[in-house]
Amino acid sequence: MLIRRVSIVAALTLVASLVALLPAHAWAPAVASSGVPLPGGIYPGQPGYQDAGYYQYAPSIVQTSGTQRIIYYCANTVEYASSSGNALRATHDHVLFNVGTRQPNGSYTWGPTRTALRPRLEAGDPGHSPATPSWAAYHICDPDVVKGRFTYTTPQTGRTTYTWAMFFTAADNDDHGADGRFNVVGVALATSPLGPWTIVAKPVIDVTEPGYNAAGYGVGQPSVTSVDQQGNLLLFYSGLDCAALDTPDPSCDVADRGTAVRTLDLGDADAPVLGERSFVTTAGLTPEPFLPNSGRFLHNACWAYDPSRQSFVISRDTGPLDGNEIQKNVEVDRIAGSGIWTGSGAWTVVGQITEAQTGYTWNHNSGLVRDPYGGLAYDRPLDYSGVDVYFATEPGTGNTPPPWDGYFTYRMLHSTSVL
Repeated sequence: MLIRRVSIVAALTLVASLVALLPAHAWAPAVASSGVPLPGGIYPGQPGYQDAGYYQYAPSIVQTSGTQRIIYYCANTVEYASSSGNALRATHDHVLFNVGTRQPNGSYTWGPTRTALRPRLEAGDPGHSPATPSWAAYHICDPDVVKGRFTYTTPQTGRTTYTWAMFFTAADNDDHGADGRFNVVGVALATSPLGPWTIVAKPVIDVTEPGYNAAGYGVGQPSVTSVDQQGNLLLFYSGLDCAALDTPDPSCDVADRGTAVRTLDLGDADAPVLGERSFVTTAGLTPEPFLPNSGRFLHNACWAYDPSRQSFVISRDTGPLDGNEIQKNVEVDRIAGSGIWTGSGAWTVVGQITEAQTGYTWNHNSGLVRDPYGGLAYDRPLDYSGVDVYFATEPGTGNTPPPWDGYFTYRMLHSTSVL
């Protein structure tokens, strides 16, 4: 992996404007079921949906046209059964996806569940995937999909040009723990948003990242937007702040409680080029009650660009924590694009999705509906008038012993609101 110093403002003039944000409309989130079936093929409203031993969370939604969207998300493929005690085997994260078709009433019906990426797992496991790299042996999660032009060489296909990239978090579980650690950021490529996906052999961000904390989360939760609709991207990722959820540090510098951002030239995926790292400001975000002195903590965010306001919009986790390190609320925020490159500026809180709207105690791991290049897409591509947010819920009544308590109750809803 080459790393070079890049003038971000010069490279990203698309969003370097200082134009002020337009006034916001009233935040009025309308919440409904996502309609997305569980991995076992059980749709919301069908018998067994709430009690099935599957989970789904961390969605990435691509609006490919005015009538079609594709949702990628993290899920298990082995159903948990309390009588069998198979919680460990049933918590290997995979990336699954469904294709949605718009109906006359504006809702989406979802086709069958398919697998995009699977972890390597051990050789004796029925789900063993030898084509997956060893650094993704335990989990593959947090997908984020973007369109562009990327070339990559494999012994099987030679040098190939791909038009889709899926970034993800992967864990090899070298600490032999139950929850999978040593997270890194990887990328897979495809010629169609339906796959098949080819995982690039080396991670994009790995354990060599300055400040990488192998005893904590590592790095992950990537979100990517396209700069030129080709190979130049913006890569946002979490895990490098000293207030990591695993081991909060009371002496942590507030300035370090931010998501990292780099430019990434993935046009030649055999030799990707990372730009200089900077951290996104947290000024203006809702303070977190679990941090000392009500500090702010920006992590696990989905990013979308809004050219109509020359700003970025994010959906992110915020609020009190439960034992599994998920949070109670999803918050939508926005910031002028110029603030990203300088680490300055301040966020505007658009609104939150809470138990009051969803009926669930925990609302977390969200994704914005975006166009193929990472632009905001409310009702269709090039529609910047609102946000459609998919997210996971948990009722707060876990059905398995720690550390998996509550995992198998994760179900996805979505919420729409004008901006």
